[in-house]
Amino acid sequence: MLERASAVVGRSATRSEVHRARSAGPLRLLCPRAAGDAAWIVTSSLGGGLVDGDALELEIAVESGATCVVTSQASTKVYKGSSSQRTTVRVHGDATALVVPDPIVPFRNARFDQVTSVELARGASLVLADAITAGRVAHGERWSAEHVATTLELAIAGKRVLLDRVVLARDATARMRRFEALGTALLVGPRFADLAAAELARVAAEPVVRGAGVVVAASPLADGVLIRVVGDRIEAVLHTLRDHLRAACIRAGEDPWARKW
Repeated sequence: MLERASAVVGRSATRSEVHRARSAGPLRLLCPRAAGDAAWIVTSSLGGGLVDGDALELEIAVESGATCVVTSQASTKVYKGSSSQRTTVRVHGDATALVVPDPIVPFRNARFDQVTSVELARGASLVLADAITAGRVAHGERWSAEHVATTLELAIAGKRVLLDRVVLARDATARMRRFEALGTALLVGPRFADLAAAELARVAAEPVVRGAGVVVAASPLADGVLIRVVGDRIEAVLHTLRDHLRAACIRAGEDPWARKW
């Protein structure tokens, strides 16, 4: 059964505020008031993760002038069985969205589908991080999910500029080899155009070393940058993703990872 949660973020006289938030099913929305300018929406689950039959959908609208951080309380654990989640973020006017959930951790025999769709107005800006891990590596579950598929969609002013899909099946162990996590980062929009150009140049200037623990690639995307990261340690991949995005987050007045590992 599809459970749909939603939220609207707007601008008050002094800061960004969550004007409306509605949880649904096992998906809970927490709205802590941080010290910065942004409104925060933190997703949580009653079961501590996604269980067989869960089909969750979250829709967030960020109104002009507002800044919103969309993150999760912890990593998304995907238990045995079939589950899915879809997140749609619409960013209006000159608003800014920081979509930075913790990574996906698929358990053995899990089947999981995720779609993240972001729609930006021409003057809106985006920071996004998305990561998939090998699973519970310490428990011997390394790329042992039955099926994991993630889709990332980005549209600017009604025009789709990115449709990216990653599918990992039973052959993931052979395909991923020594790597234990992979991540994608986006930095797009006029608020971050100079930072995106700097990150693109930074990655281009760092040669890929054979056998490196972390491998990074970047390519231009609209007025921003798309960054790929893969590594043989989960923590190293997450650290690298955050390192490439932190300056943009600080410009937006927030550091979503200040208190996270």
